[in-house]
Amino acid sequence: MRLIQDHILRKVSGNVVLVPLSGKETDFNGMISLNHTGEFVCKILEQDTDRDSLVAALAQEYGMEPGQVEADVDSFLSVLDSCHMLIR
Repeated sequence: MRLIQDHILRKVSGNVVLVPLSGKETDFNGMISLNHTGEFVCKILEQDTDRDSLVAALAQEYGMEPGQVEADVDSFLSVLDSCHMLIR
């Protein structure tokens, strides 16, 4: 899975945002404001990856066990799916 190709992930006035650039891959017309964790996940999702690798990377980044982050990863991926920002 990965983020749609046609997007930007940028810091704007101290906030990190994820924005689709055109309607080619998504019908979402807005932006998603991200915290540090969301930014970390989106940077990983700029390349093809799978859920287990994403969970492992996040757990390692925050010094947690994979089981402690799985539900949060699934929830975040669900948000990206609902905004049509994720290609599985």
